[in-house]
Amino acid sequence: MKTIVDALGLSCPEPVLKLKQVIDTADEIELLVDSQVCVENCTRFARSKGYNISVTGTTGLYTMTLTKN
Repeated sequence: MKTIVDALGLSCPEPVLKLKQVIDTADEIELLVDSQVCVENCTRFARSKGYNISVTGTTGLYTMTLTKN
């Protein structure tokens, strides 16, 4: 089951903290963020937890799909 995390409008580290709340209980996560910095920080965190990351979108709206290895 996919877990959706809406972190739009939040500044780092808040998106990482929201991701941290669900990352140990989900095999697939869809994370919505609105800045490249958030994409980079969340990518580093998710990879350290064993997730593969796919990012789509443009400036202002990014959808990150995280799947457990």
